[in-house]
Amino acid sequence: MWSKAGSDEVARALPQEVRERTAGFVPLPEWLPQGDLIAWHIAVWEGPARQNWESMAQFARLTIDQGFGRVRQLMISALTPAMLAQRVGPLWQEEYTTGTLETLRIDARTVQLKLSDHAYVDIPLMRNVISEAYRHILSMTRARNVRVSHEVRGRALLVSLRWD
Repeated sequence: MWSKAGSDEVARALPQEVRERTAGFVPLPEWLPQGDLIAWHIAVWEGPARQNWESMAQFARLTIDQGFGRVRQLMISALTPAMLAQRVGPLWQEEYTTGTLETLRIDARTVQLKLSDHAYVDIPLMRNVISEAYRHILSMTRARNVRVSHEVRGRALLVSLRWD
């Protein structure tokens, strides 16, 4: 997204042990430690994104697009928002080894999700990133003009998604 100069800037900003595990041409392990993912997002935010939310949101969307693959994107495009919302727990567990994601409410044009027991809840940047990720994934369904808001309640992140 930011060329080699941007990638180098991110790599330099990473803690040494994270850089050694994840930067360059090193094959990534199947599971990345949660702290490594957070470190990457912070390095992008403070580096090439220049603490600009639209740049960071674009990075989050690109990460989803590259991580999901075409088959999963095709499957999601065939779902309604309600169908996808009913599957969020198992989908979360395919990607993360910690935390719980559950659907609290599904209405005609609204879904509310709850993320709990996860480090993303404690970090404002990661709350924004994961909320944008949910918005982007929902926009892959038949939903149009998906909007997102979120709030912290106790140790949980509540994410509300609305669409036209």
